[in-house]
Amino acid sequence: MESKSGRYQRHELIDWFPQQAVHEAKVAVVGCGAVGNEVAKNLALLGVGHIDLYDFDTIEIHNLTKSVLFREEDVGEKKVTVARKRLIELEPNLSVNAFHGDAWELLRFAQLESYSCVLCCVDNFEARIKLNQLCLLSGTPLINTGIDSKYCQIEAYPFGKDNQNACYECSLPLSVYERVQERYSCGWLKKVAFEEKKIPTTILTSSITGSFAASLAMSFIKGDFNSNATRILQNSTTGHSSLSTLQRSDHCPCCSEVSDTPHITSSGRSILKLGGNLGANYDALVTSSEPIIVSAECSLCGLKNNSVVFTRAADSDSSLMWCADCKAESVLVDIKDHFTIQELKENYLNKSFPGKFVQMQVHGKTVVIELRDN
Repeated sequence: MESKSGRYQRHELIDWFPQQAVHEAKVAVVGCGAVGNEVAKNLALLGVGHIDLYDFDTIEIHNLTKSVLFREEDVGEKKVTVARKRLIELEPNLSVNAFHGDAWELLRFAQLESYSCVLCCVDNFEARIKLNQLCLLSGTPLINTGIDSKYCQIEAYPFGKDNQNACYECSLPLSVYERVQERYSCGWLKKVAFEEKKIPTTILTSSITGSFAASLAMSFIKGDFNSNATRILQNSTTGHSSLSTLQRSDHCPCCSEVSDTPHITSSGRSILKLGGNLGANYDALVTSSEPIIVSAECSLCGLKNNSVVFTRAADSDSSLMWCADCKAESVLVDIKDHFTIQELKENYLNKSFPGKFVQMQVHGKTVVIELRDN
């Protein structure tokens, strides 16, 4: 980082502030809403040299009371595009990339491994769960945030080579999974008409949360974060705060299924190509990153919808359960995310695997095969 301009002169007077390391760091901010604005702004002013922004949304008028990077003339524009523009205005020497879309679809494991940390600033549990899984498998430190009208919650998960720490799902109550399932019918078909409950917030909680999150990111960049997963809970009205160590759960649906150092490789999507990477143990269980439709048949007339067989459940919605011939919601949809190698080769040999990746255990070690389109 050039110091002759004097921009970071005050930072350089702080004995523990490694400005050069900060400039060389690369971080991802997932979610560019209220908290994401604060986090990105803080990182830019600290001089973090490489910032990747991820968000699928556009700016709405109600965002303006909580988003320091957005203006009224930005309404209707992509959040990541406007945020990138404003960050570069704050610090023209930054490298800022804007990725518009679903982070689950956009993030590749090699990309995740390049980050000093990932800051999760999304506003729903499902997205947090997915990002937690990606960071755990890639060994990328994760900072998770959450706010309401009064409270700020910031969690740090120091994922790395030795994944013995708690992950985000270790302490999630059953009610969270029940809430996630409210979005879906028949397990994992999106409900045609579903409106997510909105949690009212103010700039007070988002700004406090953004400061804590950026401070934790600095710890990861400096390499001095302690080895335990931690949670900060702050009451924005009283100033009361608590710091707790998060315990790993032996029954966690995410990290209990993952070995200390997962092996990540890649393959084409065809079952024929994938089969060579899966090995010869036909009884071995293969877990898909996403639920997959394996059948859709009307219980009244027997009509089968083969066009959706072996596709992601997320690509269909609850209208799939409606039979056009019977004029009734009579279609039984079978969805699963676990397959044996024998099942894949016998039933889907000419298909392409539709998920983001597959996961299996080989001699006690987690093997993750990221799926490519070519």
